[in-house]
Amino acid sequence: MTAIQHIALVGNPNCGKTSLFNQLTGARQKVANYAGVTVERKEGFLTLPSGRRLRVLDLPGAYSLQATSPDEAITRAICLGEFAQEVTPDVLVCVVDATNLRLHLRFVLEVQALGRPMLLVLNMMDDAKRRGIQIDSQKLAQRLGIQVIETAAVKRHGIDKLLASLDQQIPALAQPTLVSNHDIHQQVRDLLAETVVMPRDTDQRDDFLDSILLHPVAGLAILGILMFCIFQAVFAWAAPFMDAIEAGIGWLSGLIGQHMADGLLKSLLVDAVLAGVGGVLVFLPQILILFFFILSLEESGYLPRAAFLLDRLMFKAGLTGRAFIPLLSSFACAVPGIMATRSISDPRDRLTTIMVAPLMTCSARLPVYALLIGAFVPAQTIWGVLNLQGLVLFGLYFGGIFSALLVATIIKWFRQDKSEHALLLELPSYRLPDLRNVSLGLYERASIFIKRVGGIILALTILLWVLLT
Repeated sequence: MTAIQHIALVGNPNCGKTSLFNQLTGARQKVANYAGVTVERKEGFLTLPSGRRLRVLDLPGAYSLQATSPDEAITRAICLGEFAQEVTPDVLVCVVDATNLRLHLRFVLEVQALGRPMLLVLNMMDDAKRRGIQIDSQKLAQRLGIQVIETAAVKRHGIDKLLASLDQQIPALAQPTLVSNHDIHQQVRDLLAETVVMPRDTDQRDDFLDSILLHPVAGLAILGILMFCIFQAVFAWAAPFMDAIEAGIGWLSGLIGQHMADGLLKSLLVDAVLAGVGGVLVFLPQILILFFFILSLEESGYLPRAAFLLDRLMFKAGLTGRAFIPLLSSFACAVPGIMATRSISDPRDRLTTIMVAPLMTCSARLPVYALLIGAFVPAQTIWGVLNLQGLVLFGLYFGGIFSALLVATIIKWFRQDKSEHALLLELPSYRLPDLRNVSLGLYERASIFIKRVGGIILALTILLWVLLT
């Protein structure tokens, strides 16, 4: 039996593919970019029941292999074995949202037409059953001629069965061939008719929440309140942790001072190294709290709805609702925000978003803002509830948003663009955020902050110490 060495997870966006990737690999993963492009690359490793070690690749989400974006082009090339920077996967694990098979089966048929060994994972089966959706997975497997595994990745249901299936040898299929879109649509209709029974009533919970959160008045008010509360929490919740870090650094500096003789080495450790480390760690709580809310909103399915809600407002400024997520990502760092613009299909809208993304207040500015606010704004409350420092921070963030919209409006005026672009978004089901995924995301972003920003701050602190000594 030939051991499977490389597998790739493929699927539409919002299918739970990354949740499955996290369950399979845990913290044994690394994130990078493919050389020459801004497409994110995630890989990890897992050990099968037989003891074999697999390399797992989480490919970018794609709606079709008929590539219309850099993400889809990379996914298609890797699946076909035509991408020079990646080894051709031995098995493609196609992940679909069981609550939305009508959309996802089209992609499954495109992947199957490539003729590569594959497994089909019906993810989010717990949501499908809760909604009353009945799926005959055995009949679906017979019709497709591939193994079908039912999972609920966030609850780890079906993971062991998936690992056992990967442990088996999968025979090679036919050479890669593509079928027409007409054939795919007809096959999807036939498969749904034979294997899926939909409930008579739609999911009333999602409909009720959408009626409130997507309301043109109430929805915008809720979004504004939510953003305001996030910025309040960045200061109010982080303060005890920041004080504890400062106290810990001070205690360690005092301990070194008591047990070391005066000299350059003591000064280097206390005034340069510990001061630099403290200057990095003290802002980590604020950054983690900000990312906690962003990741939780993403996990819950709210972010695409916020993009839809803001589409009309952003269109007046020369942007589209799709620019919301890149601009929101720019609050963390302008680089991933600019990278996220690859989801915007129109080149002019993409360029405008790229140009205004650096105007958003990124996390690199947060330590500077926090330092200035802490030095010049008193730590007091207004009306006994609102944190004054949080209000100032919210004002600084709002100023960045306003300047970005203003510049986008000016760009739109100069290019004399009067065209209208329709916004097509898939609104995923509402879900409770998975703490495991959020925790892994926080760990990843904390590591990036400490390695990139922390290294620069520490180096500059030591350099200043050298110049002043």
